[in-house]
Order: sequence, then C-alpha cells, then structure tokens
Amino acid sequence: MSKYEIRGRDLYDSHHHRIATSRGRTIFDAENRRVATMNGDELYDTDGRKMASLQGSDVFDAENRKVGSFSNVRDSIKGAVEGILHVAFWYCFVR
Repeated sequence: MSKYEIRGRDLYDSHHHRIATSRGRTIFDAENRRVATMNGDELYDTDGRKMASLQGSDVFDAENRKVGSFSNVRDSIKGAVEGILHVAFWYCFVR
C-alpha cells in the first residue's frame, strides 16, 4: 500500500494530511511555502537551480545521476500519473 496519495493537485500522506499542493507550475508545502518550480520536464528550487529532470521514464538529479524511475513514483504515490508534477512531489517530499 502506498504511503502517499494524489488527490487533484494535492499530495496527502496516509493520515490524510496535505503534504504539498501545486498552483500553476509551482509546488508549495503544507505551510504554503514555495518549494520548487517546474519548467518543461525539469524541476528547479526557489533560487532557480536545477534540482531534477524527467528523461523518458527515468528521474535524474542536478548532476544527471539517475535517482529513480516513474515506477518508483507510482509505487510510492497512489494515483500518480506520468509527468513532471507527480515526479516533483516524489522528488521533493517522498523519496
């Protein structure tokens, strides 16, 4: 069973607490602090530094090292679909 779940634009833990949300291309934590921004298939921190990228079904960090794949995202987050948004939730809050 997944410890996390996607509902709409929000990420919840197994206790049904909202962990993160997205508005537009920006990811916010539960306290409404900006955590990351998505641009294409890339994820950037609040200072504009590249954090991760989605290349096919593989997830790479800023140094282009493979840190996971979409199957890791799907195994960890119930309702995850392929794309940078759910990879961003996984990269920032789950892995």
